[in-house]
Amino acid sequence: MEKVLIELPNQYSLHDTLYPSFTYPFFEYNNKIVKVVGSFSGTVFYFKKLLMEIQFRDSIPSRFIKEWLGLWFDPSEFVGVLSSTDRRIAETFVKTYRNVRLSVSTCDRDYIFVSVFLSQNTDFHFNTVRWIRKLVSVYGPEFLKANPRFSIAGDSYQLKRLEKVFSTYKRIETCSDLGFLRMNLLSIKGVGPKTADAFILFSSKNSESTPCDVHLKRFIGRLGLVDFKKLPSKNYCSKYYCWFDSECPVKEECLRYLFMNKFRKLSGWIQTIAYLHDKKFCSKSRCEECSFRKLCKFI
Repeated sequence: MEKVLIELPNQYSLHDTLYPSFTYPFFEYNNKIVKVVGSFSGTVFYFKKLLMEIQFRDSIPSRFIKEWLGLWFDPSEFVGVLSSTDRRIAETFVKTYRNVRLSVSTCDRDYIFVSVFLSQNTDFHFNTVRWIRKLVSVYGPEFLKANPRFSIAGDSYQLKRLEKVFSTYKRIETCSDLGFLRMNLLSIKGVGPKTADAFILFSSKNSESTPCDVHLKRFIGRLGLVDFKKLPSKNYCSKYYCWFDSECPVKEECLRYLFMNKFRKLSGWIQTIAYLHDKKFCSKSRCEECSFRKLCKFI
């Protein structure tokens, strides 16, 4: 096997980078980390102090390794373009969560769709991972090449629905304009704004894409980051083009539009740390340990 060494940033955490990412099911975690799903399966990652040793059979473009590790994205690079008020808030986020990057995989777009779709209304780190690993055990690491029967992994409605809609997804996934791609994704039964935005965020390098889940809503509400009245709605999002520019009549009330235009390229990363922060602190009432206590309206 070939091997390369990559220098890691100070205070970098691979666990905290992968845990909130939809690339999480693509790796097995023991004393080493092995990629077991999708392109370049069998790649092995070893920690060596501030270095990561990567072993692989087939030559891997370095950009893919950096995507998986989240090293393509440094949140500190996107703070300076914000307004002075937003910059101060973003600096607090970056200081607290500088160990967290964005793990994406542009070479595994179809597998990202599977991961995101199967995460709906279930325990992602248990059920979604279990279903994907079952597909790997039956069809192999690149199971999508086998035209799989997804329901072989279980009897959940998520698997049955994915089996019905995956061919529809395949017809639209090559759309290059992200605003139109989002609208097209929303034409798929079972795909709402959160699913579409999560797919775009984790299958590309468009860090502005912002899945508006319960964790982000709670995070924004506690810190008063934007004054919104509506969450993204499939009824509106499927009809109106909406990225940084929007044709939507309710855009000025929408959490996603307001948040994306406020935090720009940091938006998707902030959504990621909101997930981690809510899991670690807010949901456990660990307010005394929270780095954002001075910003929080609930304290």
